[in-house]
Amino acid sequence: MDNRLILPLLCAASVAFAAAPSFSHAEKPIATVKHRDSEMSAPIVTTFDITRPKDDAQKLRFTLNVRNNTTKMLELRFPDGQTHDFVVKDFTGKEVWRWSKGRMFTSAMRSETLKGKEDTIYEESWSSKGEHGSFTAVAILKSNNFPVESSVQFVLP
Repeated sequence: MDNRLILPLLCAASVAFAAAPSFSHAEKPIATVKHRDSEMSAPIVTTFDITRPKDDAQKLRFTLNVRNNTTKMLELRFPDGQTHDFVVKDFTGKEVWRWSKGRMFTSAMRSETLKGKEDTIYEESWSSKGEHGSFTAVAILKSNNFPVESSVQFVLP
């Protein structure tokens, strides 16, 4: 192979590897959606992943990664103690599971600060035992100033 091609190919491969969603070898990816506001220069970029741990075929792990896409510090402001939520709906739109259902949150407003290019991760698990068919999962960032709602469809055999 021509030596002039090796360096660009290695660079392209390393970029592709670095940009790929990172999953533990103990988890099987089910679905991923990347959400950006209307512009590529959006201050907040989120990635919503659904994975299944290999040691528990009935469990799904929902991960909402929120990244500060700027070089400046950003403050995420929340109206209460709830920062995020995850919802699963069946093919008819009926809610099957909501992470926050039955939980209590403080009523005090709160905030989280993200340094430039820093990420914060919200992660929860759902036991899908007995569920089969097509579903839609929704990840919600409950921020007042940077609200995000991402959804992805998946199938449970």
